[in-house]
Amino acid sequence: MQKKAIFLGECMIELNGDISSLGNSNALMEVNFGGDTYNSAVYFSRLTNKNTNTFYCTALSKDNFSKKMMERFKLEKLNCDLVRTDGKNPPGLYSIEINKKGERSFSYWRDQSPTKYIFLGPKGKRLLNDIKNSDIFYYSGISVGILDVNQKEQLIKVGATANISSFDFNFRHQLHNDKKESQVIFKEINNHVDINFVSYDDIKQLFNTRNPNQIFDVLNKANNLILLRYKNLIIFKKFDQEIKSIKVPHGEVVDTTAAGDAFNGSFLALLNNNKNISIEENILRSHKVTREVIKHKGAIIKKDQMPTNI
Repeated sequence: MQKKAIFLGECMIELNGDISSLGNSNALMEVNFGGDTYNSAVYFSRLTNKNTNTFYCTALSKDNFSKKMMERFKLEKLNCDLVRTDGKNPPGLYSIEINKKGERSFSYWRDQSPTKYIFLGPKGKRLLNDIKNSDIFYYSGISVGILDVNQKEQLIKVGATANISSFDFNFRHQLHNDKKESQVIFKEINNHVDINFVSYDDIKQLFNTRNPNQIFDVLNKANNLILLRYKNLIIFKKFDQEIKSIKVPHGEVVDTTAAGDAFNGSFLALLNNNKNISIEENILRSHKVTREVIKHKGAIIKKDQMPTNI
């Protein structure tokens, strides 16, 4: 029987490029698809073994962008049985502007995104039942941030039913505009997950931490694994063991879009393929994917650009 891995969230239409000349000529923009959990699902699917069925769970409509998005999911060998297609509006849209250092700034148009209503109605209840008790479940702060209060709680509860529940902290002030409420929610999520992927920039914004090790006091559940991205380090703590770190140099940087997403999906895939892999080995092998991803524009690199010997 195949394992069941579920990645839940919002995939969006992506505009990526340079708009500096838009005022007097055409901008150099590319149209694609992207979203944090979708990006991770793609890299997971590319690396996981054949004994695992990778599902992407989201909500779309019947417009042409939704249809093309479904085609892309299938091209990446993502199972679409958990995709709702009865939405009233097209998917959300976002743009990425990249400066000379490869750093990004985002703009979003997602107020009517179908994923905001993913668990509503009879089909939403049926979907909640269908995604229970998976082998791996992955969602993010953005998955949570676009939902109303009741759907947030439903997502947290269903995520906790997985054999390995994993979460990408992904704090965004545009979505999580009530800071105190967000602190409570993110702490609650941490109490229900087995693996928590965290960027120091995100945790610093939300909890006003002054150094990276404070994360382990803020998210102090005893029986989970926390992986913290900080500059050229991954700092980690498993269960009640001591805090450790490992260097992960980045090399050439063109675009940091999906750097963390690629790492998270790769880490889960390697753990899925070999539950006895050490954390240190997994980090180094997963970072090989990240290093390749940031050499290219956009969230998803071509399949033939994936590093070998992962």
